Amino acid sequence: MTKEVTEDGSPNEIVEAIREEISEEIADLEDYARRGEAPPRCRGYKFKVNGDPFVSHDRYITGREVLELAGLVPPQEYTLRVKVAGQRLQKVELDEKVDLRRPGIEKFKALPRDQTEG
Repeated sequence: MTKEVTEDGSPNEIVEAIREEISEEIADLEDYARRGEAPPRCRGYKFKVNGDPFVSHDRYITGREVLELAGLVPPQEYTLRVKVAGQRLQKVELDEKVDLRRPGIEKFKALPRDQTEG
């Protein structure tokens, strides 16, 4: 890794810290939740929807994006919930943003809506 320096030649510790913080890995959210840790800033975030693995390269993802990524279309015909460690499943609205770096996010569960819902 090359060291960033300021105009006077001294190390730019802020730039170095940011570069070190952004990992090249794909963080498995279930693994981090199991360890009770927040996922790091990284290249991508792996999560499961109904048991199938998917990766988002963005820290924030909407309920609609989760469903579309999982091939559950049209998304308005599904109810999405997120499982956070130690908590009950929580409903995620289609336009609601989920922070994938939030500690404890384990997975998503999607179910078809009943004809009487929504």
